[in-house]
Amino acid sequence: MSATIILAVIAGCATDTAAPAGLTMLSSREQLIRLSVDLRGVHPSETELQYIEANPDLYEDYVNRYMDDSRFAERMREVFALRFLTRTDNTYGHMVDGATSAEVSQVIGDEPLRLLSYIIDNDLPYSEMVLADYTIANPLLAEVWNLDREETEDGGWSIAHYTDGRPEAGILTMNSIWSRYPSMDGNANRHRANAVSNMLLCDDFLSRPIVLDRAAVDQLTLDPESAIGENPSCQSCHSTLDPLSAHFFGFYSYDDNDFTGVYKPELEENWRLYANKAPGFYGVPTANIPEMAELLAEDSRFMDCAVQTVWEGLTQRTIVDDDWEEIQSHRSVFVDSDQSVRTLVRSVVLSDGYRAAGSDDPEVDARLAGLKMVSPAQFSAIIADITGYEWSFGGRDGLTNHGSGLPVLLGGIDGDTVTTRSYDPSVGAVFIQERLAQSAGYAVASHDLSSTRTDDATLLLYVTIEDTPESNPEAFDAQIRHLYLAATGMPLDEDATEPSNLMVVWEQVYSIEGSVTAAWAAVISAVLRDPRVLTY
Repeated sequence: MSATIILAVIAGCATDTAAPAGLTMLSSREQLIRLSVDLRGVHPSETELQYIEANPDLYEDYVNRYMDDSRFAERMREVFALRFLTRTDNTYGHMVDGATSAEVSQVIGDEPLRLLSYIIDNDLPYSEMVLADYTIANPLLAEVWNLDREETEDGGWSIAHYTDGRPEAGILTMNSIWSRYPSMDGNANRHRANAVSNMLLCDDFLSRPIVLDRAAVDQLTLDPESAIGENPSCQSCHSTLDPLSAHFFGFYSYDDNDFTGVYKPELEENWRLYANKAPGFYGVPTANIPEMAELLAEDSRFMDCAVQTVWEGLTQRTIVDDDWEEIQSHRSVFVDSDQSVRTLVRSVVLSDGYRAAGSDDPEVDARLAGLKMVSPAQFSAIIADITGYEWSFGGRDGLTNHGSGLPVLLGGIDGDTVTTRSYDPSVGAVFIQERLAQSAGYAVASHDLSSTRTDDATLLLYVTIEDTPESNPEAFDAQIRHLYLAATGMPLDEDATEPSNLMVVWEQVYSIEGSVTAAWAAVISAVLRDPRVLTY
């Protein structure tokens, strides 16, 4: 029985559950594609898609299965990287003999995200992000920061400790965080305090409206510290920002480019030389970073921010006031589970809003992400999974390494100058899709049609190098339908025109190039440029 007939039979047996009032739900096949891309970064197999169509009530089983997949950890790191912004591909001047700059920058940027992975893998409370009296490192990062690391059989990431006597409090005392968020002399750690507020409380001091009169502007120009301490408009932020800033002078340097990565306890009291505001957390005095971390972990905004980060990362929606009722249901689950990130993720992906394609209510419909855009990392993984082709430059993945600039073109971030993802289709995204599709298409055609190939074909399963649209149109039709199914996860309709149109493309390319490989490379490239590969 052909793949097309099997799909038709299963589609006829599918029993999608009715949509909740007002919502138009994605089909079971579409829901599983969305779930797999969000939790694993790749499309489901065709076997999985056929099974969910026949058994839509097993969606929750797939949620559990995908969360146990080894690729789930990286997807959660990618979600929180949008909040922490540490993946900048910057070494901050720290290098190790025998390691490339790309390798060093990667482990530095991943230090806080690997702590998150450790917390998720061990189902620890999310508060461990600021309460952990350890960090997580692999051998290379341990050498970069001179860490005392627990040895593991696989030589991977494990618990480690800084050796310079610093009080350890999760990401609040990580060199990777303070390298990413430096503070020059006059800034007095305020950049760092705002980073903590932004990363962990979702509260950016820089987004607050401030009104200054002319006298205040003049005072700021002549004596900024006096103005900050005396002007009511300045104090609306600095009354809480400066006590938070006062915690981090042990990591302070007088040049934002010379952070050595060494904690200096003798500098802890230097807050007296600047704002002269003693360490504290929103009105509560604290003696050190661990005390501040305890208060931070108990702050309701800390839990709100974790929920917001996961919800926005998985739904591709920016929270607005009308979303709070929906958010609160996930927050309740998160709090009741003792801040389990896994439980929070499960709550989001099981929700009706996550699985919806639209709504009868125009206001709700405008807030839903009926069609989502893949991230650069997801797109790279999807193409690699479909074709076996990895788009690399000098050994670096072109869509995960920010030095190439390609992730930003696809709507991603670089963690430094571009810090907000774009979820809208763009010329840049289409350009990246075109170039990667061309490269992957040629790689597949060259491999599958090679006379010396000893392994299985990747995608060209129905045709040989001898076949043409004229000599074997049935094989071409089946092959093109298979390409679309493999690339998009969605079968073509019986009366679809894509097979006949791409046969014409094949013939035209072959007439010019005289190469079966070039002709099939063009066809595969055209299929990989389908919008459904870039969206889900």
